[in-house]
Amino acid sequence: MRIVFVLTYPTHHGVVDVGEWLRWDNRDRRMPGILTELGVETELWGLAREPLDTMSALPGIAPYPIRLFAPSNPDARTRDQRSDAMVAAARIDPATLFVLIGSNGGAGFDLFDRVLRPDRRRFAVIIGGDWWSRIMPHAAFLFPESAVQEAKLTRPGWRFWRRAIPEARMQRLPKTIDTDRFAPLVADKRFDVIATSRLTPYKKFDEIAALGDRHRVAVIGDGLQAAALQRRFPQVHWLGHVPNGEVPAMLAQARLFFHAGRRDYFPRAIPEAMACGLPVAAFDDRIGADVIPPSCGLLVKDNDYRDKVDALLADPAALAAMGAAARAHVVATHGRRSSEAACRRLMELAA
Repeated sequence: MRIVFVLTYPTHHGVVDVGEWLRWDNRDRRMPGILTELGVETELWGLAREPLDTMSALPGIAPYPIRLFAPSNPDARTRDQRSDAMVAAARIDPATLFVLIGSNGGAGFDLFDRVLRPDRRRFAVIIGGDWWSRIMPHAAFLFPESAVQEAKLTRPGWRFWRRAIPEARMQRLPKTIDTDRFAPLVADKRFDVIATSRLTPYKKFDEIAALGDRHRVAVIGDGLQAAALQRRFPQVHWLGHVPNGEVPAMLAQARLFFHAGRRDYFPRAIPEAMACGLPVAAFDDRIGADVIPPSCGLLVKDNDYRDKVDALLADPAALAAMGAAARAHVVATHGRRSSEAACRRLMELAA
């Protein structure tokens, strides 16, 4: 049995330094290690600016090979980058199952079009963001992250061209958070509200800025829009890129985490903040109570988010209770071994 995981977005989509990416301790990196411990031959493939063959060296998890291929179209936007070398490797690889990490990355579409579909290779998809793409109906199995995604997959509604996916072909996949590193820390509260986001044209920061008119607000992240956002919203503390290992110490300096994104169903930043003991607020048009239970934060709307945030920040006891509940929820649900059930399902699919 051999399972190959494939990152459909390049490693440099979210972080420039491949060395920093290799130090990330998350679900993408832990699932191959868990499978290796269970006796499966496993590799993780992806795209990077320069090709690299190495071994995963995360503490507390079995090592496994990582193969990073250079993109064949490096000048394309990162989500559209693909690799002829990866396609060639897949054609001759004896894998009994491929696992695409991400539903709509260019490397995944290219692999599907040129290898998986024409060669009838068996594959599964881990849905990290968008719940649908044209590859979904062809996958042997899907791993959504949230109830909202599951509902859309099983009941596409008026989008009649999107084939409904039976519940039997999917399984909820928790996040994987290092709850020893992402943990409550004692620190001065420099900020009332903090957020993390890449500063790209696809993100919207008007709500964050509105909170900055009445509270101390900060944003962790960098990107092409950084300078423009700093000029447009000077009331916000733009903290720039913070290496993942330093994020817990930065989160500890805030009282509340606010996720203003409208394109995400379960961003990793939410359970990371919760693990650090922060209540989390997010808009309920994408985020559901399975992602942020009522005891752990706020689900808000356009017309009430400022009032709800104001009220919570004015209630230290409620903030403390929500922060403690958020920490307990992540430890119980999204810990280091949270993906083991999914790994065993992958073994069944690959058998």
